[in-house]
Amino acid sequence: MTHSAHKETKLHWKWVILSVVAGLIIVGASYFIVAPMFHSGEVQVLIMLGGCIITGAVIGYFSPGITINEASIGGALVMLIMFLLRVMTNAEIHFSASMDILLLFLGVGFSWLGGWAGEKLQGDESSAEEKLAKKFIWKWVLVGAIIAFALNVLFVFILSTLFPPHIYKLSTAGFIISFVIMGFVVGFKSPGITLKEPALAGILAVFLDWIYLRFVITYRVPGKFIVIGLIMGFLISLFGAWLGELYQKRSEVKKIEV
Repeated sequence: MTHSAHKETKLHWKWVILSVVAGLIIVGASYFIVAPMFHSGEVQVLIMLGGCIITGAVIGYFSPGITINEASIGGALVMLIMFLLRVMTNAEIHFSASMDILLLFLGVGFSWLGGWAGEKLQGDESSAEEKLAKKFIWKWVLVGAIIAFALNVLFVFILSTLFPPHIYKLSTAGFIISFVIMGFVVGFKSPGITLKEPALAGILAVFLDWIYLRFVITYRVPGKFIVIGLIMGFLISLFGAWLGELYQKRSEVKKIEV
């Protein structure tokens, strides 16, 4: 990717519009798939915010230059439109006015996080230095944790909704898929060798999941399942990162041969 474009500061409304379109597809579809089965305001909010992260990441990665602000504005507009859609469809769960306002700001914040992660995956001025660096880079832990958290939320709840008779098996499958994807993406797109960072990101993402379950949904997860989740998050993310590194090396060899 071209790094000179990262010096741009002008707001690109095209990417704001694309962010809204992508957000309505990702956030809207996720919400309307999950809401009929999970009659929990906390779960529905989590789904929408997870969709905002993925939307922001998509816009941040595929757009030239820095488009974090565009993703953030798009996130606010998406949450505003989602409010109107919930009113028009007479949603079963009605949030208070203060909660709707909070969701607007959360949409901005979570879209910003996704946009930031997408920009880092796209590459920036530090990419050349990171390719030769052997030190641990915390940036990729944060990027991985953000992506894994959002993907895990969407995969687990959407798969569980689409195939309710197999909810436990598909929840586990969604967990595995999301962490493999995160590890692969970070391993492939980050310069140099980054195996430890995605693995630690997997642990952090599981911890974030537990925080939301325990303190927002107020669901007590048995200790042994937390430990299993942390171990699986580490190992599965490490495996995904290993696959990503292999693909990165093969891609570099092909470029040299060409």
